[in-house]
Parts: sequence; C-alpha cells; structure tokens
Amino acid sequence: MSNGGPRQFAGRVKRALKRRIDARRGTPAAPAAPAAPAPAPLTPFQRGEGKPILGLAGFFGPGNYGDELFLDIFHKYFPDFELRPLADLPSQPFFSRPVHEIVNEVDAILIGGGDILQPWARDPRYFNPKFLKKPCFVVGIGVPLYTGPNVKPPREETIASHRRFFHNPALKRVGVRDDQAANWIRENLEPDFPIHVAPDIVCTLDLPDAPKPEGAPILGIVTRFRPKLETPDDYSKVEELARHAADQGFRIRHIILGTGETGKRDVANAEDFRFEGKEVVYSEDLTDLTRAIGECTVLASMKFHGTVVATMYGVPSIVMIPTNKNRNFMNRIGLGDLVARFDSDELIEKFDNRPTPDPADLARIRQQAHEHMLELVASIKDELGVK
Repeated sequence: MSNGGPRQFAGRVKRALKRRIDARRGTPAAPAAPAAPAPAPLTPFQRGEGKPILGLAGFFGPGNYGDELFLDIFHKYFPDFELRPLADLPSQPFFSRPVHEIVNEVDAILIGGGDILQPWARDPRYFNPKFLKKPCFVVGIGVPLYTGPNVKPPREETIASHRRFFHNPALKRVGVRDDQAANWIRENLEPDFPIHVAPDIVCTLDLPDAPKPEGAPILGIVTRFRPKLETPDDYSKVEELARHAADQGFRIRHIILGTGETGKRDVANAEDFRFEGKEVVYSEDLTDLTRAIGECTVLASMKFHGTVVATMYGVPSIVMIPTNKNRNFMNRIGLGDLVARFDSDELIEKFDNRPTPDPADLARIRQQAHEHMLELVASIKDELGVK
C-alpha cells in the first residue's frame, strides 16, 4: 500500500511541528524568583549630613489645644532633632504621598500623645504597620474606655492589629499617662516589654507668666463642640454656675480652647453658653490661650488639657467631662472631688468647696513627667547612635 505522495508527507510533518509548538506554548513558564526589595535610601543623618529626623504620629494640625501642646513639648525635649509630622492632610487618606516614602525619609517615629489607642478602630495616622520599617516609640498615650449607650464596643480584629504592632521588634518603648491605660495594654496586647507610666507630658509645659489681672477674680469657662450628638449639649447648669460666681464678685471669661478648624467649631458652639457680659478669649496663639487660663482664679473645663494647664498653674479646675483620663489625672493629685459633668447639679457645690492644688503635688507630677521625657530622649538617641 502506498504511504501517499510528497504532498501528504509534507502535511504530516507540518501537523507534527504544530503539535510540538502548541505543546511548548501550553507549558507554563517556571515562576521567576521574587525580586529582593530595594533598600530604603539613606536619610541625611545616616549620610552624616544633618540632624536625625524624628517623624511624629499624632493628631496634629486641626488645632486641638492639647495635641498642639504636645508639639511644644516635643520641641522642648528634642532640640537635637528635626521634627516632622507624618500625616499632612486633615482628612482621609491623611497622607499626601505613599506612607512608605514618608517613612523612608525619617530616622525614627514617635507616636503620641492622647487617647489614640482605640479598642474599636485603628487609625492609619497612629499605629500604622508601615511605620514599623523604622524604630518606633510611644509616649503620652491613653486608652479611651467609655461607658454609656452610644459607646463603640471593642473589636477583636482591631485589638489583634494593635497586638501585632506591639509585638513587632521595631517598637522600642511605650509610655502611657495612667495605670488604667497600662493595665489595658498588658491584659489585651500582652507586650513582652515594660509599659512606662507617667503623668501627662503637658505637665512639663513651660508656662508663660500669667499674673492675676486687677479687679474682680475670673471664673474661666471652657466648652467644646462635640460631634455626632443627637441634641446639642445643654449648658444651662454651666450658666447657673456663672450666675452664682458673678453674684460672688467673679467676672466670667469664656475661653475658646482651640485653634484652626477646632477653634472655629468651638467658637460657634460657644454661642450656646449664654451669659450676658461674658468675656470671650479666642486666639490662634497657644500662648494667649494658656495665659488666659493662668489668669483665672477658678476654671470649669470640658477639655482635659484645660484642666491640666490650670492645675499646673495652681488654679482649681472643675472637670466637666468625667472621662477616665480626667478622673485618673485628678485622683493622682488628690483632687477627684472636682470631677463632675457640665449638666450636673453639683457644679455650684464643686465651685464653693473647691480645693486648691497642693504645690508639692504639682512639683511631684512635673518632675515625674520630666524624667519620663528625659528617659524617652535617651532611648531614642541610644537607638540611633546620637551623641
């Protein structure tokens, strides 16, 4: 039997070659080895060309009084560093460039202070895993532990994220402002290093001179805008306190304890506190606001750092938002009886029976906070090899 002519033979060869080529095309190529990540560029300090750059992770920029004071404290204790806030946008995504690029430009990162370790949410401005490419340090933070019907419950996935951050070897030191925060971290995040506890670092603030003005003594009132309320805060009890103090010869000073966007919201909210003839202090200068507190004879404050600054001046401060950070601070110096609420019937009683801060207690907490900051500076310098 014939096997066919030359044309049939050529066809068989062509089909065989096609099958061989198709088979080769169908064979997946061996995966390429992953490329090694490019090393981070050297910072100017690492090249021997300047100060080390300390990246700051906190609630900076919106003008909240206490958070802006943290910046003053950092400038006081870190003159040998260039300080650079990491988040440079007021809202999401918070960073104008990729976070890894921003982190590459700093030598270490300082996280704090404030109630930024939240059990229900991880804010990318604070405990961001991308920060862990550099040595990280934490100072002056609290853990907000609220009660009430509208409180956000803890989320296990959030706590797990915080736990991973606290177990990363890049985290070198953690300082908190009260035992309640320290105990929560120990119990929930289980770090394998000590948690350092000291009074709020604003206790170390260099206070501007604030002699009492001539004339009537001053009752300072600090209110605040609180977002996401179904109904606005009712300041009628604060107004009763103001009338009572005025009857005793006090003049009333309403201090808008915020700058920037925070100050704008607070000054709009201040219209809800109605008192004929009140003095209003509103300034973009933190020193003006601090001095306005120091000139008071008594303060009644809805803001934590209003109370801290007044106390360090020796001015009795009635706490009008009884959060755990306020209670813990006041109990530390034996002034827990000054804690109330802005809508409490006890405000006048607190005013009439107010104790004065003990100078020995103030010296003690100032020194404790000062030593805490010195230890932090030494830890960062040692990590970076700064002399």
